[in-house]
Amino acid sequence: MAELHAAFNELVERRDGRPAEAGEETRQGGGSGRTPAARVLESVGDAVVLVDDDGRISLWNPAAEAITGLRETDVLGRPIGDVIHGWSQIEELVPVARSPSEPVRAVTTPVEVGGRELWISGSGVALEGGTVYAFRDLTEDRALEKMRADFVATVSHELRTPLAAIYGSAQTIRRPDLELDERLRDELLDVIATESDRLAAIVNDLLLSSHLDSGRLHMSIQSCDAGALAAAVAESARTHLPDAMSLELEAAPRLPPVVADPSQLRQVLTNLVDNAVKYSPGGGKVSIWVENGDGAVRFSVADDGLGIPAAELRRVFEKFYRLDPGMTRGIGGTGLGLYICQELVRRMDGRIWVDSTLGKGSTFVVELPAAA
Repeated sequence: MAELHAAFNELVERRDGRPAEAGEETRQGGGSGRTPAARVLESVGDAVVLVDDDGRISLWNPAAEAITGLRETDVLGRPIGDVIHGWSQIEELVPVARSPSEPVRAVTTPVEVGGRELWISGSGVALEGGTVYAFRDLTEDRALEKMRADFVATVSHELRTPLAAIYGSAQTIRRPDLELDERLRDELLDVIATESDRLAAIVNDLLLSSHLDSGRLHMSIQSCDAGALAAAVAESARTHLPDAMSLELEAAPRLPPVVADPSQLRQVLTNLVDNAVKYSPGGGKVSIWVENGDGAVRFSVADDGLGIPAAELRRVFEKFYRLDPGMTRGIGGTGLGLYICQELVRRMDGRIWVDSTLGKGSTFVVELPAAA
């Protein structure tokens, strides 16, 4: 901000009609004709906008172009209210100093520019005949902050549900005034075991995601039996499959070995099967296919469930993203499963994608290199 203040001071001098200081042209270097203020405003990372007393834009530096996507030639001379939607309300919020040396605290506010919402942090300095505003783009920071808040709320809910079931079951078993028959005691113990597994799965996803982000995950890439891996995942999934669901596995004959980390590939396929079951609340069939591709082995996991809206397809692999964030359909989850799949597949030199039709189910496809 010190550079900006110096530039503001020079702008003040030039708007007041005062000449440049002696030796200024020498400081420019190379006889470029550009003043130090002009060079600062061209290179500084903050967007700088000069608005005259008539509310028209008379300066729009390269950072302002980069942040807003609007070129200087398209905005100079235009009323700022035509460029930034709702400027009259924003102008009341942004603090304006009476001189470049007066400290003011930048205010963060949303603005609409070219149909996009941006979150900017800015302040201004009053000049004779206008106001210079400096702001920086905090849109990504704001999105990250919201993502973190949503994640905390989601994980808190996901942890609270199994903990409540475990605590309630344990307290019931411990009650000295209650006679429990063997059947009810077994049912309560089953609840404790099942919900403990659910807690462990949540914690494992959190730890695995952390290891992926930090680069601390060790991968043991080797030649694996693709059909046997898929069969093991299918067999495990069938042990806790809901009554309304069925699972089928079809593996092509003479499959080549797949080059992968067997443990992490099982994690990927398990996540995809669990996802297929979770997003088929009305029941249905989950199908696993293992096929021989062109120098690759292809695993497909398909369901007849809810499907994914076309506009959301590009987001399903994002960290913490959930198709049903409000859990209006009773579908929980941390939003880490598909993110983990994508990161693991990428680290095994493979690729993953999804084909889906809303209301007709989804097919997730993983393609990994075949052994030579």
